[in-house]
Amino acid sequence: MAKLLSDLRTNVRTYLDEANVTDFTAAEVDYSINYAYHYLVTKIVEVYEEFYLTVAPRTYSTLANIQEYVLSTTFLKIERVEINYKPSDANNSPLRASPVKIDEFPLNLGNTNLGGGGVFNAGYYLIGSQSVQEIGFVPIPTEAGTNNISVWGIEAPSDLSASTDPVLIPYPDMFAQIIAKYAAGQLLKKGQQAVKFANDLITEANGDILNMQTFISERQSDGPRMIADSAYEDI
Repeated sequence: MAKLLSDLRTNVRTYLDEANVTDFTAAEVDYSINYAYHYLVTKIVEVYEEFYLTVAPRTYSTLANIQEYVLSTTFLKIERVEINYKPSDANNSPLRASPVKIDEFPLNLGNTNLGGGGVFNAGYYLIGSQSVQEIGFVPIPTEAGTNNISVWGIEAPSDLSASTDPVLIPYPDMFAQIIAKYAAGQLLKKGQQAVKFANDLITEANGDILNMQTFISERQSDGPRMIADSAYEDI
């Protein structure tokens, strides 16, 4: 059963011991919930980032002789990039692009053509902060296309705003409570109202996070976790 923003609001006000708006406004509660929500997401990403991997790629369209394109601001990490350099050719397949550093450009600029004109090596790079992030390609696309760039990656969920918005975390029936505890703890520090109780809630939430991370990491594989001995030594 999914947990919604409305559930979190109720849980937070239970910890605050106020069923109706008195000391804490609805806007304050939602702000603290979203802060705690994104904090919990970062802790999930530490052990199970694939939970936030795009199921379908985000697509972008090339313009002739334009190297860089604006990416979605939700991307925390890029996992895979494909680009079709000849979208005008129905038989041409997209290429998987490899990450390239800016200082590696001179080595990659020559990797443009093979035979008559098929690209045999594609590279991409990222520039800018998350809010203005752009992806660039080497070689530079020479044809305009429609959705001929595909990007898969780890994406941060959006803020919860509507009461029916679902909480996007693993096993929300168990772990959504962490958000409520953390949010309530932050709110109870407002005006030094109940600092000790606030710190107790935040400490309890951080302990719950460690238990959650252990639970999630155990669920990722049906095999045992182990150390890989690449040097063939007895460890």
